[in-house]
Amino acid sequence: MGKHCAPVRYDDDWIVAHWEPLRNWLKLRDEYNRVHGTDIKYSTFKAHCNVKLGLNYHYSEEQLEWLKENYPKLGRIKAAKIFNEKFSENKSAWAIKNMCQRMGLRVTEERHSEIAIENSGRYHPVGAVRPMAHGEPYVKTEDGWVPVKEQVMGKQKGKILVFLDGNQNNVEKNNLMFITRAVSARMTKNEFWSENPEITKTGILCCELEGMVKGA
Repeated sequence: MGKHCAPVRYDDDWIVAHWEPLRNWLKLRDEYNRVHGTDIKYSTFKAHCNVKLGLNYHYSEEQLEWLKENYPKLGRIKAAKIFNEKFSENKSAWAIKNMCQRMGLRVTEERHSEIAIENSGRYHPVGAVRPMAHGEPYVKTEDGWVPVKEQVMGKQKGKILVFLDGNQNNVEKNNLMFITRAVSARMTKNEFWSENPEITKTGILCCELEGMVKGA
């Protein structure tokens, strides 16, 4: 029959007394092994501290008192930001919320109303316009964000829409034109792009003719 390993006996009083000064699982385990002449694995040591001693949430008494006083009136996001700055921690808003819920804390109705107002400005209604990639304006639709130029002109398979005067905010129909990617590449190679839409149109025509001659 195989041998059964005797359960590890922990000095819990020592662990609790030294957790607060060290505030680091690995350092605490290493110091424990050094002082007690043991060779306990990190995962085993941490599991004992989590389950038996309840140190898994890593909050000091001062921190818990601060949360009791401030979480209900701040909410998880503001509480986490101020908490981390005050105590030099790096806890997520969700970790703060979970801990506070375990303590029976709830955000006040007044703060819930404030959060709703703050969040209202973060979402864009259908029809809203904002610059996106390379400063090009996009419009919010029910299907998501699309370039304004595509809303004006639609799409053509195998072609791209370009701004004849180079101004991406000028989405008038007479400033938009469909061209192939091959023509766009020739325009760039030949440096035909211009702020003058008529010059750009002429350049596009030349590039299209060049493609016809070369069969591309």
